[in-house]
Amino acid sequence: MEKQDYFVFNPWWEERSFETGFRRGAYLDLFEKRLGRKQIELITGSRRVGKTTILKQVIGDLLRKGVSPEQILYVSCDFARAIGVSVSDHLTAFRQVFSHPRSKKLYLFFDEVQDSPNWQAELKTLYDGENLKMFCSGSTSALVSSHGGKLTGREINTVIYPLSFGEFLEFRQKKIRPSESYLLEKEVRDYLTVGGYPENVLAPSNEYLSALVEDIFARDLGRIYPIRNPEVVRDLYKLLMAGVGSRTSFNRLAGILGISVDTVKDYVSYFEASFLTGKLEQWSTSHSKRVYGPKKIYPLDTGLKTLMTGEGDLGAKAETAVYWKLKKQSQKLGFVFEDGKELDFVAQGPEGNVAVEVKFSSDREKLLREGEVVAGFWGKNGGGEKLLVVTENFSHKTGFSGGKVEFVPLGEFLVED
Repeated sequence: MEKQDYFVFNPWWEERSFETGFRRGAYLDLFEKRLGRKQIELITGSRRVGKTTILKQVIGDLLRKGVSPEQILYVSCDFARAIGVSVSDHLTAFRQVFSHPRSKKLYLFFDEVQDSPNWQAELKTLYDGENLKMFCSGSTSALVSSHGGKLTGREINTVIYPLSFGEFLEFRQKKIRPSESYLLEKEVRDYLTVGGYPENVLAPSNEYLSALVEDIFARDLGRIYPIRNPEVVRDLYKLLMAGVGSRTSFNRLAGILGISVDTVKDYVSYFEASFLTGKLEQWSTSHSKRVYGPKKIYPLDTGLKTLMTGEGDLGAKAETAVYWKLKKQSQKLGFVFEDGKELDFVAQGPEGNVAVEVKFSSDREKLLREGEVVAGFWGKNGGGEKLLVVTENFSHKTGFSGGKVEFVPLGEFLVED
């Protein structure tokens, strides 16, 4: 890289302003609390989910705290002239620009660090021998698993997700009072259709999401993993998106696609590692049921479901939104399936287990009937803990012979902390 490239990447060196975008406070609070810790902040998440924006926001916060602009280096490692340049070479160039002594505390931000050669060993060397706080981002969880133990104990991993529903409302500058919860209904439907990728929220477009998915297939799946037939991979992803919320049989998918079951399992794991999907196993003490039983697969974002199957199927999209909220908050998460009946989620949290069934409907009588069935099923299969039925707009608390049930509108459920 040329010297001027570093100045372009780091406008604060010349007291030039830079865009920091919508603040995602939950993540920024975490990073602020850990600024005094030496561990490398390893930030992963889907492409275009806002990792670069968050890095720039951390830089902005450092500057506001009084850190000198000359102590902060940002490099986009996938920049054409940065590819092939090691992180230690970037540090050397940075020190040469400002004549920094090695004793001076510096803050380094490496965006898409996986495009830097031998990055794992380089970061380890810098961590062990330099006075640095480093932030590194990447677009696949292979970033975390592929360092072969070189960074064990030296990194803190944080996954950046698409906008939550609460962030979606903030992003669109929607302030809805508790007494106006009915206004959430339209916003919930928009969220289920559009999803939470920030740029797509600003200007919803299937073309944008299609380009995003193709980018992930080409740059993450295609480059990192041994994929022999890219078209089969795309067909598998489409089949999974068509069956969101249903139990997925890898044997059936293998038969449809004409590939082995092991290949299906590999491809599904690649989707998960590239932040295209999430996986849900059966809630069971049986290792066999958890590992070998059917799985439920959810897209990372409801907008991806819209891209693949259209604007309908709000029930599956509602279940997807609930899945990700629970996954981010729970110590353990699974679904219950016994005797041909199913309960969507059981989540283990600090206050015990919570069972959650998603019924995206506004039909009171139908919901009460279904709630009674769910309560009876949960009562026979480990119940006794809290049971929620997430609805379109019906709010109610009642008791059945199988146990107590709380009906909660989806919008209220999603905005709760």
